[in-house]
Amino acid sequence: MTNNTSSIFEKDFPEGPGVRRWHLIPLALKIYAYLYLALSAFSVLSSYMVYRAHPGVYDWKELNTVTLFSIASVIFFPLLRFLPNLLIVLEKKYAIILALAATAISILAWCYTAYITVSYGGMNLVVVVTNIFWLILEIPYLVMLINVRKEWEKGSGRP
Repeated sequence: MTNNTSSIFEKDFPEGPGVRRWHLIPLALKIYAYLYLALSAFSVLSSYMVYRAHPGVYDWKELNTVTLFSIASVIFFPLLRFLPNLLIVLEKKYAIILALAATAISILAWCYTAYITVSYGGMNLVVVVTNIFWLILEIPYLVMLINVRKEWEKGSGRP
């Protein structure tokens, strides 16, 4: 007597365990994800420390567009960098798409900042070097995100 337990529903279930999304990404991308999580938290903390040391930096009595943009950018850009990388660590399905969009926005912002700095004659070497540093850091990250995107969406991480 044979123990044949075949069912008509066997074709509906995968043969073996699925591949976790976290195992699909290279080590460098994992390092980038944790690095950007730490850097975005550090950015908000350093902005808070600057405000505590120099309360006149964000003049609350005279709220003009520059002050509002400064406050929004101190909150928005670190949050824009933090959320997609947190979703990558949590293996969410649309994390790579969000990280691609955040990286593209960040690269455009760095290029715009460099353009404004050069075009208005305020050739501040610190700003230009900072922009080049971030662009050198973000371009490999963008390439790795593009390379892993298809496999990530097919992976069996958390929905």
